[in-house]
Amino acid sequence: MKNINEIFNKINSPHELLEFMSKNINYGYLGKSGRVYHFDDSDFNEKWFNEYILESKENILKTLYGNCWDQVELERYWFKKHGYEIKTIYEMVKLNYDNNYPSHSFLIFKDKDGFWNWFENSDYENRGIHKFDSINKLLEYQYSKYLDFLKTFNIKEDEIKEIIFAEFEEPQKNISASEYLDFVINSTLININSKDK
Repeated sequence: MKNINEIFNKINSPHELLEFMSKNINYGYLGKSGRVYHFDDSDFNEKWFNEYILESKENILKTLYGNCWDQVELERYWFKKHGYEIKTIYEMVKLNYDNNYPSHSFLIFKDKDGFWNWFENSDYENRGIHKFDSINKLLEYQYSKYLDFLKTFNIKEDEIKEIIFAEFEEPQKNISASEYLDFVINSTLININSKDK
């Protein structure tokens, strides 16, 4: 069997990247101790905030596990290497770091025809490459999906105004969950209703 790095290095298109990731990269995270936490581990949620570290490309290709934060960085590496215009976006309910609402990082890229595409692997229900006429339409769609998802967690009306989207640059690798959150929250906030996108 071919080395996973060799396979990754031969990927030539976003569709090939999605196929590679969907077959090889599982949802989980690398802990500070070196343990890989699998989604079905009984202590997966309990340990993540204190144990999590942001994986490097090398680590994610070695462990074959990563959460959305990690997977976006693997995607960033590939898309930048192949000359695509990209943006990486973080969405969360900005209440405090240990609230029960899920957050999500995702990557968008501009294709050769000038369309913006949401590239998604880690969110299994939305896995795929989703094409939009503009960044604004893409982000409005993503906001709507995120809000619908948060409603399944019974988000309160007054908390909805605390939903933020932020565009962030490449973070340092091996940082903790709190360091990652500080980094993305202090990045460029996006006004979803802005027509400037």
